[in-house]
Amino acid sequence: MQDLHQPIGCVGFGIMGSSMARNLAKSGYPVLGFSRTRSKVEALAADGISMSSPEQIGAKCHALLLSVSNGESVQEILFGNDGIAPRLAKGSLIIDTTTIAPDEAVQLASRCSALGLHFVDAPVTGGDVGARNGTLTVMCGGSAEAIELAQPVLRCIGKKIVHVGPSGMGQMMKAVNQVAIGLGIVAMTESLLLAERQGIDSALALEVLQGGAAGSWAFSNYAPRLLAGDLKPGFDAAHMLKDLKIALQASLEVCELPGLALATELFEKLVSARTGVGNHALIEAYKR
Repeated sequence: MQDLHQPIGCVGFGIMGSSMARNLAKSGYPVLGFSRTRSKVEALAADGISMSSPEQIGAKCHALLLSVSNGESVQEILFGNDGIAPRLAKGSLIIDTTTIAPDEAVQLASRCSALGLHFVDAPVTGGDVGARNGTLTVMCGGSAEAIELAQPVLRCIGKKIVHVGPSGMGQMMKAVNQVAIGLGIVAMTESLLLAERQGIDSALALEVLQGGAAGSWAFSNYAPRLLAGDLKPGFDAAHMLKDLKIALQASLEVCELPGLALATELFEKLVSARTGVGNHALIEAYKR
């Protein structure tokens, strides 16, 4: 079990990572943070988070939480020139909340095991709101022992912790999750666009859609931002495209998912046209 007096290393301070680090500190853990953009960590000093280095995290921490952009970044942080994994004491725990390909998670778990480390692939869902409130759903892949060790940390960032299966299966469940989210955003976008083009007030259309069988997380959380003209990312559209490509690759040998293929194509159009917008900004691809 992770001792509250032992520091936890956190790497990655984007929208999700910053909130998770705050919640760990709020729960009583000393948090040593590292980001290539120092200001992101330094801005959280009042929350009890200290700017650190990979060397210090490796020497002082027995648990490490990652929230970065992709599998390549995870590989670099753990096993690159300044890699943290070889610096950690045997028996230490690595929790990766980054969304990466399932086979990448399997490879990382194997490399960590060779060093005597526990690795949990633990992607999350619940958006920026869930990250701030500590109510994320965490989908975990790894050994029963690793999941048990991770529980105290995971309970600081999530409300629902699910052990899906062995290494890689947390990421596979996240791929399944992103199929539903991606298609939900397509449904939200097309229904609101049709209402607008047929002269129905958008706020009225949203009220009706939210109140009936069409209601969804996308309508409740994304549509109000969209109608307010707020396209800032709670979850970046580029990250959604990356996740959908992972899901599409995972589907190729087992089933045909034409809806997923279309959603991936639509997000490709959005990301090629706009940067720095949330996944709820998909309507921009339609209007262009």
